[in-house]
Amino acid sequence: MNNLSLQINLSPGDVAYAHLTVPKLVDAHRANVAEVFAVVDCCRAKKTPAFDPDVRLPEPAFSQRVEKIRAIVEELKSSGYFDRVVYLFPGDRGFSAISKKYLARLVHETHECGGTALMSYFSAFEQAKTRYLLHYDADMLLYQATGYDWAVEAIRLMNKYPDAVAASPRVSPPFHHHLNLSDAPTLHASDDPAIGIEEGWQVKWFSTRCFLMDLEKLAKFLPLVRGRLFFEMIARKVLQRGYPPSPEMMLFKRICPAGGWRLDLKTEKAWLLHPADKSAKFLELLPDIQQLIAAGRVPPDQLGWENIKIDVWEQFLAESKY
Repeated sequence: MNNLSLQINLSPGDVAYAHLTVPKLVDAHRANVAEVFAVVDCCRAKKTPAFDPDVRLPEPAFSQRVEKIRAIVEELKSSGYFDRVVYLFPGDRGFSAISKKYLARLVHETHECGGTALMSYFSAFEQAKTRYLLHYDADMLLYQATGYDWAVEAIRLMNKYPDAVAASPRVSPPFHHHLNLSDAPTLHASDDPAIGIEEGWQVKWFSTRCFLMDLEKLAKFLPLVRGRLFFEMIARKVLQRGYPPSPEMMLFKRICPAGGWRLDLKTEKAWLLHPADKSAKFLELLPDIQQLIAAGRVPPDQLGWENIKIDVWEQFLAESKY
């Protein structure tokens, strides 16, 4: 089973679409993983200068959505999509151990300064029973060719590169043929462009949207908060500026200076799309978007872009016949 687990993060914010997205993600990998488990974040983010939970996550609506996502997850488990479910509640006893192991006892908050998940990602690392952890946020959309599993190929390639700590499929639909441009993972501008290698690209950033993590390699970098980052974190905490930062930022600032990187696969047999705006229109079109993605069909103006352009998809769907 490739010493591989599949894990999906869910939260009350995923209520509207989890029943559609999770089965697709699980079906894409079920044959090649030892276990599929969910980490369900039931914690309400605390107030920071950048985030007010009373505005963004008002009660009692938040608690009601917690119950809804729990019901959805239990239904998915009953249907065989999850083998195990881990629920995170405020005061979880595991947070202290995670803070010690990953965060040098400096960070105890469940969410980062902007109100998005923090402890749930590290909890997934701790809950994995295999060397490799394949993670998706519940809103991710995946194209994968029939009979192919990008995670299996990624493990093979990561074993060739000692410094490849994590891996990802293409983070956007391939664009270079259509636009006659040099190939790259994405058209998004970056301060640290990807470095081409034979099978893909070396990427410095560690996105938490989707990753395959080699937990044995990751262990060599723990705790993440050390050296310059430790003192930076103390300054952030005292000044209440950008504290706590995201898991992505902590992984990036610890691993990359030490020589670690993410491998983005070059194959066009798998790629991702992310819905940055989960509007009512997106939710209405999601089943049709999934159907076209499964067939490898994408609007030309979406090629190379990681975030879904809903207006482009709406027009494309209106013109498509399938």
